Amino acid sequence: MSDGTEPTPDHLRDSAIPATYRRAPRTERFILTGVGIGLFVGLILGATLPAGTAVGRGVAMLLLGLGGALAGGLVTGAQAAVIEYVSGRSADRQRDVIEAEAAAGFEADDNEGTADGPR
Repeated sequence: MSDGTEPTPDHLRDSAIPATYRRAPRTERFILTGVGIGLFVGLILGATLPAGTAVGRGVAMLLLGLGGALAGGLVTGAQAAVIEYVSGRSADRQRDVIEAEAAAGFEADDNEGTADGPR
């Protein structure tokens, strides 16, 4: 291709490698965000709710903050697992469609689609 000629659509189609794009959350960041939000909500609740024990408001804030962090981490961890599972199934379906089109000799119209393929 160093002679300045552009590759033909047939050449590009033959040399293209089928790929799938997965939209899944970054699990660590997702869970850490939930932990942070849970901690914040727990600390606020510990500061505003009346302390019913003799241990003081600081310990109540700490315990509610840790409980909120645990609950936030568990909830967002479950959400991340569900999103990851659904995303994986979507990628599998997408891969099956691409492989079926490649096996059938899929011929796209040259005027249809964009630079990264037909849509």
